[in-house]
Amino acid sequence: MRYQDPLVIAPSDDRSKQAVSVNQTRHSQPTKQHSKRLFQFIALIFAMLTPCLLLAAQPGRNVGTDTPSARQKAASKFLFGMQMNGGVISQQPWPKANFAAIRLWDSATHWRDINTADGVYDWSNLDKWLQRAQVGCDEVLYTFGEVPSWASSNPGDYSCAGGPGACDPPDDLNADGTGSNLHWKNFVAAIVSHNQSSKTAHISAWEMWNEAFGNEHRWKGTQAQLLRMVQDARAIIKAADSSAVVLTPTFAPLLNPSRLQLASYLKAGGGQFADGIALHGYVMTKTGDRPEDLVTFMSLSEPILAKYGQSNKPLWDTEASWGNIENTKFTDPDMQAAFVARSYLLHWSLGISRYYWYEWNNNLVGQLWVPDPHDADGPGKLLKPGLSYVQVYNWIVGSRLNSACTHNGTVWTCDFYRSGGYEAQAVWDTAESCDHGTCSTVKYTVDPKFHQYRTVDALTFPVTGSTIEIGAKPVLLETRSKRGLLR
Repeated sequence: MRYQDPLVIAPSDDRSKQAVSVNQTRHSQPTKQHSKRLFQFIALIFAMLTPCLLLAAQPGRNVGTDTPSARQKAASKFLFGMQMNGGVISQQPWPKANFAAIRLWDSATHWRDINTADGVYDWSNLDKWLQRAQVGCDEVLYTFGEVPSWASSNPGDYSCAGGPGACDPPDDLNADGTGSNLHWKNFVAAIVSHNQSSKTAHISAWEMWNEAFGNEHRWKGTQAQLLRMVQDARAIIKAADSSAVVLTPTFAPLLNPSRLQLASYLKAGGGQFADGIALHGYVMTKTGDRPEDLVTFMSLSEPILAKYGQSNKPLWDTEASWGNIENTKFTDPDMQAAFVARSYLLHWSLGISRYYWYEWNNNLVGQLWVPDPHDADGPGKLLKPGLSYVQVYNWIVGSRLNSACTHNGTVWTCDFYRSGGYEAQAVWDTAESCDHGTCSTVKYTVDPKFHQYRTVDALTFPVTGSTIEIGAKPVLLETRSKRGLLR
């Protein structure tokens, strides 16, 4: 899961009502601000506040990676990845929402779950996931993490998030990266071999270590140890499948210490072992509802990738959502729906290749769906943020951005198109909010070419005048085309 120590970040807050030049008139009183979020690395708070206080993009400028990957390529279904807990391999139905990839984490398939003793492996849960994935998605990402107690250099370390000793390096790997490293190599060889022999789905991408940069509850080893483990694992994986995608250990754009550790790792040569860059795109601001802050945090991360020659490698956000509601207090379903749509639109604009939502059926973290309390095998209920996920998938998959998303004051727009003359614009206002079913809105002047608009609540309305109401939840303005409007 996400970086766990409590921390409060205070980025710039555009709720202070910057001037907006879109002929807006406020329609209702903004609701009370959401409770402050608590999250990670309290011991590092003072080191982190300065970079996190940097302002987001200035009004009117393009934000994101305005490159061919962001502008010219059609949005891929692979942008939409999903994470689920074990309910879906026990009795809950496989999600009906569209997604092309799953990430195996918090799925009882960690190193310590599988490799229960030296030379002993339990593949039962992994096989269940691969069996379900065979018909449920196209791509499986496996994430390494959690050292077994029997292999740990500090099996009595109860500070590790995954269990005693799970965040400490193996005991046959020295601090300088020397040593046999057999515990690790044997496990990697075993899971790669098992994957090759699978008669159902296959793992095609490998994330080298969950939250290795900046989360000491997930990794306490040295950089030299991590580099050795990644180098050994890559050699084994590529020998079995040269087309497999090997990702870096995960960093958090939000956290300055995590970015610094990524830089140190790449400086030491870690980039040569990676086909892609893994990140966790949590934003975790104290207001709790600003996916736009990822733009700022990525702008702090991109120079690091450029400096060490990694800019052309795909970015995979392997885990993100609004986080744990016990910490964030971010419980309003309309604001959750707004967060989902805005987050996916901005990931697309940033040129991020994969975004694995965390998580489908977790009642504390990013929940999109709830099971039927009377029938665990039944279809359950898609929540408002889940419906928003479905809508934004339909909006953007197969579409192409004209340019990266822009904002003018607090109003954000993303313009995109499809073949046949279809044009669309997603628009929202970050200054607006929702509370208990009531959402504040402002007027937005519409380009006359747009004939109708859709909402993340799956409603469609005609454009009957020169303005429409917009709020925190994006709406999709559409033109007619030779093929008609989006279905």
